Parts: sequence; C-alpha cells; structure tokens
Amino acid sequence: MNSVKKLVFSVESYYPGHPVSCLADKMVDSEKEPTNRPTEMAIIPEDDSLDINPESEKPLKNSLDKATPQQPFSSLSAILYTIFVRPFLLVWLLISFPFLYIFGSEYPSVAPENSMAADSGKDRIDEQIALLKQEKLIANHIKTPTASKYILPPPPRLFPLSRNPEKRRRKKTLLLDLDETLIHSLSRGTPRSLGSSGSCHMIELKVNNVATLYYVYKRPFCDFFLKEVSKWFDLQIFTASVKEYADPIIDWLESDIVDHKTHAVGNSQVFTKRYYRNDCSYRPGVGYIKDLSLFFPKQDDLKNVIILDNSPVSYALHEDNAVMIEGWINDQGDRDLLNLLPLLYSLSLCIDVRYILGLRSGEKMFENV
Repeated sequence: MNSVKKLVFSVESYYPGHPVSCLADKMVDSEKEPTNRPTEMAIIPEDDSLDINPESEKPLKNSLDKATPQQPFSSLSAILYTIFVRPFLLVWLLISFPFLYIFGSEYPSVAPENSMAADSGKDRIDEQIALLKQEKLIANHIKTPTASKYILPPPPRLFPLSRNPEKRRRKKTLLLDLDETLIHSLSRGTPRSLGSSGSCHMIELKVNNVATLYYVYKRPFCDFFLKEVSKWFDLQIFTASVKEYADPIIDWLESDIVDHKTHAVGNSQVFTKRYYRNDCSYRPGVGYIKDLSLFFPKQDDLKNVIILDNSPVSYALHEDNAVMIEGWINDQGDRDLLNLLPLLYSLSLCIDVRYILGLRSGEKMFENV
C-alpha cells in the first residue's frame, strides 16, 4: 500500500491543480518557513513568574469550537478523493503514459529560440528571392528585347541556326596531302597489282640534270572524292614534296575533274592554293611539319581550316584541325575516301571544326578552352 501511495504522489506533477498537489505544495511551503524566518522564533524563558491570563484563553476556545464543525467535511472529501479519484488517476496514468512516451520521442518539441531563428532565416531568404526577381524584371524591361538574358555568355553552337546550310557566308578550307593520301608514285617499273597502264600517269622530274621517271596512281574513288568536296570546301594542296614533283601531279588531278564543275564558275582551277616543302617547318629527327598558323595568322581563321593527311607528324601542331586517313599504296579495294565524305560534309556545316575534331583528345580539349 505504501508503494502505491508513493507512486500516486510521484505522478501528481503530471496533473497540476488537484487539491492533493496544492496541499502538498502548502506542506512544502510550511516546512520551508522556519528556515526562511529564523529570527522570528522566540525563546520561552523558564520563569515561573510568567502568569497566564485565563480570560485570554476564552477567545481561543471559541475559535476552535467554531472550526470543529468543518473538520468532518474536509476529512470526508479527503477520504472520497483517496478512494475514488486517486485510483482513477493511477489507472489513467498507467494507460496513457506509454503513449505519451512514444509520441513525445517521435515528435520532440522544438525550442522556441530555434524556431524563431529558423523563421527569421526563412523570412530573410524569401526577401532576398523577392528582391532578385524584382531586379530581374526591371533589368529585362530596361534592356532591348533581343538582348541576352544569360548571366554568363551562352555556350557556342556547333552548327549555325540557318535553315538553309547552302547559304553560308564562305566555304571552309580543306588542305589535302598528295603522297599516300590521294596518289601513290613509283620511280621504277609498274607493278601489275596497281592496275593497267591506262590508270597510270607518268611524269619526268629533272634534279641536277638527272631525269627521273615517276609512275603515279590515283587512290580509288579519288576523282569522285575531289568532285564532291570541291562543292563544300575551298580546296588547297599542302605537300611535303618539292614543287617540280608536285605541280605536274596537281595539274593532272585538276584536268580529270574540271569537267564536273559547273560552267558558271568559269575557272579551271580546282585547288586555289598550293603549298610545298619549302612552306613546311623542318624539325631534325622529326621531319617536315605543316604549320598552319603561318598561313592563317588569326586564331579565328583556324576554326574554318581542316587538313587531311596520313602522317601524324605533318599536323602535330594542329591536331584539332586534322582528319586522319590511312596511307594508301596499292589496295584497289580501298574505300577510305568514300567513308570520309559524311564526316567532311558535317564539318563543312559546323561553326568551329575544332569543337568536333578535338573530341578525340577527351578532357584535354576542354582544358584549353
């Protein structure tokens, strides 16, 4: 029974305002009063000379007699509270306490200071967003309708917005190599594997009064390739051979495809410019390098230049402008020139060829942008 009483008294704090809790508070206050007021206690002397007036005791007795009729009612209410109310509160606490513990742990109460700080921070963010929106609206009304709305400049496009690609301002430049790219030449005999004598062209080259006869063969689909790319590009020849050797071969190539050009052009030249060995940069131990910056000094000009070569050394300084092709000697089933036509046509339409061809180098291309 004592343990039940202790349990009931321990849960009184969960239900404030009950008479028992109030009574307990009064008892605690009464116990604290002697300690708080030590000076009010008086020492009663043990003197027999003190006389007690019997008349003064009468009012005290009368007051006690008046208070005695209220004691049965207070004791009765205390008994009823103990018998009925306390057991009910105990049962209610035993039932509701697990739920209070579970929901209290799942949904902890937020401190008012933290909630106020969070609310103030949210208000500041909302104010900043509203200010940014207002500034953007004002800025867009001030600028012209065609002005850019990007904070940073937009990325460059790979292809122009023109719906008709044929109506572009000017053609891009395609530099073509000769030996083992478009043709193959021999200075001795005519191997049967290279075809009949009808597909062979002979040129005589004199060096130091010594004449040398060369047999020149075209790569398969060479004429068709040159006819198609001449519609898309400004064709130029860039060879590491000497002028005396290259010019007769270039003239021969032009004579075979000049009939495919339209009559309105009125120009028999397919290749607008020719570059030779003396236009290359020689590196000891490396070879002849074709430096495009010597002929296209502006950096913006290189975005419209493509070089087609079978030697990586030739375009070592401009890998992002180069299209690689396998060297050709005598394979009559070769189709590399045909396979390159779709790529070259796409490059003729893009804005900067380096953005397409530079993808071969992966992340290195983006480090230089």
